[in-house]
Formats: sequence, C-alpha cells, structure tokens
Amino acid sequence: MRTKMVRKLMAAVMSTLLLTVMTMPLTTHAAAADVSINWNDVKQEIDGFGVSQAGWSGAIYDLQEPARSEIMDLLFTQDQGIGLSILRGALFAEFNPAPGQFDFTVRPDQVWVMQQAKARGVDKLVASTWSPPAWMKTNNSTTHGGYLKQENYGDYALLMSKFIKEYKQQFDLDLYAVSIANEPNSMTFLTWDSSEWNSTNFQVFLKDYLKQAMINEGVSQTKVIAGESSWWSEDLIKDSLNDPASAERLDIVGGHNYPIPILNLELPTTPFSTAVSKGKKVWMTEVSKVDSYDPSINSGLKFAKQTHDFMTKAGVNAWMYWTGAIPGDNDEGLINVDKDTSTYKMTKRYYTLGNFSKFIKPGYVRIGATENPKSNVYFSAYKDPATDKFTIVAVNSGDATAEVNLVPNGFTFGTLTPYTTDDQLNLAQGPAVAATNGKFQTIIPARSVVTFVGQKGSAPAPQEQTLVDELDDWSKTSSHTSGLVMDSSNSGYFNGDKSRVKRLNGTTESFVYNLPNITSLRADMYQFSVWDGIAFYVSSDQVNWTKLAHASTPGVYTGSQWYQKTYYSTELPPPGTQYLKIELSGSDSWEKQVSRMTIKYAM
Repeated sequence: MRTKMVRKLMAAVMSTLLLTVMTMPLTTHAAAADVSINWNDVKQEIDGFGVSQAGWSGAIYDLQEPARSEIMDLLFTQDQGIGLSILRGALFAEFNPAPGQFDFTVRPDQVWVMQQAKARGVDKLVASTWSPPAWMKTNNSTTHGGYLKQENYGDYALLMSKFIKEYKQQFDLDLYAVSIANEPNSMTFLTWDSSEWNSTNFQVFLKDYLKQAMINEGVSQTKVIAGESSWWSEDLIKDSLNDPASAERLDIVGGHNYPIPILNLELPTTPFSTAVSKGKKVWMTEVSKVDSYDPSINSGLKFAKQTHDFMTKAGVNAWMYWTGAIPGDNDEGLINVDKDTSTYKMTKRYYTLGNFSKFIKPGYVRIGATENPKSNVYFSAYKDPATDKFTIVAVNSGDATAEVNLVPNGFTFGTLTPYTTDDQLNLAQGPAVAATNGKFQTIIPARSVVTFVGQKGSAPAPQEQTLVDELDDWSKTSSHTSGLVMDSSNSGYFNGDKSRVKRLNGTTESFVYNLPNITSLRADMYQFSVWDGIAFYVSSDQVNWTKLAHASTPGVYTGSQWYQKTYYSTELPPPGTQYLKIELSGSDSWEKQVSRMTIKYAM
C-alpha cells in the first residue's frame, strides 16, 4: 500500500503494430520460425493471476456507482473484464488494537471489495500482514520496521487465526490463504506499516505457534504464505522449508519483484528450488512501477515480459500485480481512479495482463513451447487437463513483425483464435488461424501481446475459398471509382509485377469486391514515400460500411525509393460480410500502388 509511494520517495532521494494472423500462406521476406507446442511436456500447475487492494480497497469502495461496480467487473469478470482469480487484501493492525480486544469490522471497504470479488467468481481471497499491532512489537509502532516480540508470538498467531475465522463467520468470506508478513526485509527507516522477520523468526513462529493456533480456531484448512521478500528471493524461508515441523504449516512461498533498495539491483528470475523440492507452491505476489506514469504499450510490454519470465524461468504457480485500481496518475495500478469525480482510466498493462489471466485459468498447467524463436519474441503455452482447451501467449517486444509457425506436437486441433493487445487494440479478436501443411502460420505484430486459444482434437474449420487477384484487369472486382487505372510502367521497380492499381490524381478512390462471408484480406502494395492513405471497409449491403483494422509488414526496398509492403486484416469482419472496399487517399497521386489482393471467404 503506502509501501509503493515511499519507494518512489526513496528513488528520489537516491536519485505495442497490430495482431496479424492470416489463414493463407505468407509471402513476406523474413523466414518464419517454428514454435513447437508440446502437449505432453507438462510443467507447473497454474493457481491464477491477481491483484491486491490491501490498503487501497477504498479506491474502489468510495467511488460512486456505476464506476465502482464497473471497475470490479473489469478486474474480476470473464465476460466484461480480464477474469482475475486472486485478490490480495490485508490483515490490519487495528483488528487487534490492545490485548484481548478484537474488531474485524473496522475496514468495511475491504469487506465490500472481497465480497464483490467473490460474487464475480474469484476463488482465492488472500491477505498479507504489513505489521502486527504496535503493542506486540519491539519498537511499539506499526511503522519503521521493528520485530514481533517473542512473548507475543502466541498473540499474533491467535490474531491471524481469529481473522480467518471471523471473516468467515461475520462476512461469509473464506480466506484461501494468509501471509505472515509483507516484505519482512524492509528497512527500519520506512514510514509505512512494516515488520522485520529473519529466517529463525519464521521457522519458530510457524512450528511452535501458528500451527496450533490455527488448529485451535478450526481454520487449519486455510493455506499459509511466507516469505514475500521485497526482491525475488527465498532465502528468508529456507530454514522453515528445511525443518519438517515448520514446513508442515507452510503451503506457499511468496516473493516480490522489486529491485534491492539503494543498489537498485533486480535479482534474476530463477526458480525457488528449495520450495519446489519440498513440494510447495511458489507465487510472485507483487510488482509495479512506482516512479512514473505510463499507461502506454511500453508499460504493457514490460510487465507482459515479466509475466512470461516468471511463468517460464521461475516456474511460478501465480503472478500478481500490486493494485488493481489506485488513485492518481501512477504505475502502481492497472486502473487509475479519480475519487473526486468517480472516473477512471485504463492502462495497457491491464490489457496485457488480461492476455494471460483471461485465457489461462486456475487448474491449467504450463506445457512445453519454444520460448524464444526470434529476437524479442517470446512464447509460453498452457492447457486445461479437464477440458483439453489450450492457450498460447506470444510477447513481441521488438519493433518488427515476426512470422512464426505454431507446430502442434503430441496433439491435433482445427483452428486457433487470436486476441491481440498493442498500441491500438485491446484484447481484440482476430481472424481464425487454420493449418497449412500441419503448421499454423501467423504473424505476431511488432510491440504486441497475442493470445491464441484452441481445443485439442477440434475439427478443422469449414473449407474456405481464396480469391487471388493479380489486378491485371477489373474482372474480379465488382466496381471501382473512375480515378483508378492499371499501371504497367516501370516494372523493374516492382519485382516484375506487370500491372498494379494506382490513382490518377490525389483524390480519394476505391475499388470493391463482392464475395460471400468474407473473413480476411491481404493486400500486397508498393509505396514510394508516403506510408498512409490506405484503408479497408466491409459491408453486408454496400450501404453501411465498417472500417476494418489492419496492419502491415515493414517496407522492403525494391528500387527508386519504392518499397513493398503487405497489409492484412487484424480483426474479423462482421458475420455476413459480402463487400470489401479498398480505399486509397492522400494528396500525392503516386505514393501507393496495389499489386495483388488475396481475400478469404466461405461459400
């Protein structure tokens, strides 16, 4: 909570183009890389993806309707949002202000947010403790670090156990897990709620106090998280893991992904090998950026790559961002709220996290995939053992599109459905991908995250038809405006293409195709020096037109300043689309020529 704002003060003191998935063979120049998806190479189980509202539940609770319900929907529903399955709250010191005094009603904002998340299907409500009550600590304060006094170990174990019990009895909230301490390696000069723990403290508390207290209160089924160091390390919890008596009461080893303070050193994303060897789950429970405001695809790609790394390199079972919604313009939340006006703003990291959380559900397992087939391109894959559904996530952090062939190994399926987030699209569904010679040929747009979903054993899609128009004449089009001609001059600049459509003047011109159930398009073009003025429109009646999103490959030089580019649709045309219009515009009459149209349609 306030932890992140103070990190920002410490730092001051210390001083994504669009998804392309085509169902037709590709003709771009860079060689496609194979990405093998290995059905039987099973990795870790996925517990979910989530966020915290610990200390910031009021950021949602205090908003007026409909904003606060909309934000809960955006975070936790599958149909309207990104389907997060873990919500992290807090065990507050004020729940136990003095010995023998308990009041678990003092944070109605947290209760409301947890209840609303539960109503939206969240199955893992967890809570971390920033500090035990001041009367239990060596410094008599909830801030500036300080240790839990040894004579109060039993009192703190009772507080944790009663918290679980009372949240169930009073509010019908079943806590999936509780964490003993948030960032126990915090520095003592920090001004937010904090508490220091060393490895021996954890070991003794788990086996000699917490275990029996949870049994006494009848809450031993609730899982216990320990560790949660501010940087990615399991060192503080290794003694507990290696002691069978304490390890018995430890279920999940958590860690955060912030740099080590002062050194500004981020530790490698490596497995918690001791935890894994002892059969414990590993969760990355918090990360954010605290000294900037960047709602763009830059931030989205940064955290998408971090999520990929924690899934593949560290093998975590869960990944969580710091806050779902937070006040002000900062990078601590997925959604930024203004409590005065009850308004909110979305960020691209919200959508790129959704590329994982919306399609990889609790109970899925990660399976083998070629993780880095091209520079700046990263893949991970997951399956649901119960339903045989599967998900593939691609992160392209580079400035170039990437051609890849998705190759199933150990299973078959008919089609893939892609969803793309980049600087223009937000989890946008694209055209289905069908197999060509046993491979699923795709283009991952520059600076994007693309999620593919499919079903093992699914039948191939109905056979589509392909129209290829070399534009030697107008025989395959249904109409065109008068300002267009076929250009057959200077063929040496156009890879030998003898005829291309161009404009006579700098007026807006177009040509139209009439085909049943158009599903996708590709336009091979040559451009001189102007890189815009191309648009695609679709219609079912040739009266009402809808602009279709598109992207292009990088230009390839062909001579005399002419460049070849391939444009393609990046979203599905509406069902029943029968007309496709290609529009050329702009003041320069010779900056673009259409060499070939390739259109997919279904009879």
